Amino acid sequence: MAEADASQMNNMKDAGISIPHIYAMLANQAGGYENVNYTLRNMYNEIARRRRHVLGDARAALRYLKNQKAEDTSLYYEHIVNAKGVLRALFWCDGRSQLDYGVFGDVLAFDVTYKKNKYLCPVVVFSGVNHHNQIVVFGSALVTDESKEVYVWLLQQLLAAMKGKAHISVITNGAPPMRFAIETVFSNAHHRLCAWHLIRNATSNVGNPKFTSMLKKCMLGDYEISVFEQK
Repeated sequence: MAEADASQMNNMKDAGISIPHIYAMLANQAGGYENVNYTLRNMYNEIARRRRHVLGDARAALRYLKNQKAEDTSLYYEHIVNAKGVLRALFWCDGRSQLDYGVFGDVLAFDVTYKKNKYLCPVVVFSGVNHHNQIVVFGSALVTDESKEVYVWLLQQLLAAMKGKAHISVITNGAPPMRFAIETVFSNAHHRLCAWHLIRNATSNVGNPKFTSMLKKCMLGDYEISVFEQK
């Protein structure tokens, strides 16, 4: 199967559609079964191959983290698997990340890079900004689904790794599962949209380029409170 077809099949499978139904939908999309370059058996073989591949690499990743922990005793990592024993989520953060969080962890950016790797798995990055306005990474995770359950688990791991220190503000893209997880694990935190989404919302709702330009300067500028309020 071509990578694009395999990706489409896996997305449909993750949505709960059966393989025979997926085959019929892809055949309809191609204009008939005669135009599909693979069989139903090929699809099952691709799923089995992918599962073996992910399992092997997941074990290698866990071995790597175990070896790293021998050098960095503060390194924290945890994982969960689904009913079939396939990796569902893997969270990790090293000792340096924990030190940075202790100093700069009041504001947390909770971001997901969507399926940019060969496993087509979202990568979750927990980050912040230090006193030099540089990005610092507090923790990372690989997930196979973006459910409320997985996000709650990830935030619980972050809290455990950081010895229970909660942050004051969380910045996200506003996805409902993220919002649910934040309300569940960090109920006292202020949840805000990231600057990109706020600017996009302003541009979509206010047809005045001058206003959105001024709003952007106010949002991203480094002002004292009195100057900000004046602007």
